[in-house]
Amino acid sequence: MTCTKLLMNMSKKIKYKIDEWVYFCEFPDFKYLSDERKRSVILQVLLMDPIYDYEIFVDGEGKIKKVKESQLFPIITPTY
Repeated sequence: MTCTKLLMNMSKKIKYKIDEWVYFCEFPDFKYLSDERKRSVILQVLLMDPIYDYEIFVDGEGKIKKVKESQLFPIITPTY
């Protein structure tokens, strides 16, 4: 990998942190599937991966997946 590509990958903006809980949606761009969200936790931030941004554990399925940031949504905690 060239130095330029390495620097570009390292400059990825990170929205979520390791151990942060999020909702995962496999197909966020499809209207009928965009509401299907699964609770997941961030295991790893993939700075060097040119395709994927995060590695997550999907709660309830017991699967580990590599995903793009566009497939993740914040879990909003209510402030009473």
